Amino acid sequence: MKIQDFKILADENLHRKFVAWLREQGYDVKFVREEPDLIGSKDKDLIPIAYEEARIIVTQDNDFGQIVFTSEVDFIGIIYLRPGHFPGDKHIQTFKSIINQNFDFTPRFILTAENKIDSIKIRIRQLG
Repeated sequence: MKIQDFKILADENLHRKFVAWLREQGYDVKFVREEPDLIGSKDKDLIPIAYEEARIIVTQDNDFGQIVFTSEVDFIGIIYLRPGHFPGDKHIQTFKSIINQNFDFTPRFILTAENKIDSIKIRIRQLG
């Protein structure tokens, strides 16, 4: 599957501009910050919600990766955008780079994308 084939659960720490851009690109995005029953949820509680709704998680938090490595929890995928707390434009640039790579994904993957000053480094761990 391509990244465009997945629905997204956007963590509440993401910039609204980035989430709006994802929706403009046609992604089905559930934004934690817009869901009153999810605001302030612990990361470990969001993973099963994303899994039940067949969504990947897009976040700036490395906690999600730690949780899936140390717990037996079902998940589809996690995209970890680094460094965190960038303005929306920076994450848009990073996500465009992910799309342009045209990767094929199967469920249970973690993609880390680090936006450096002069490049974007992407690593994928396929956990199968």
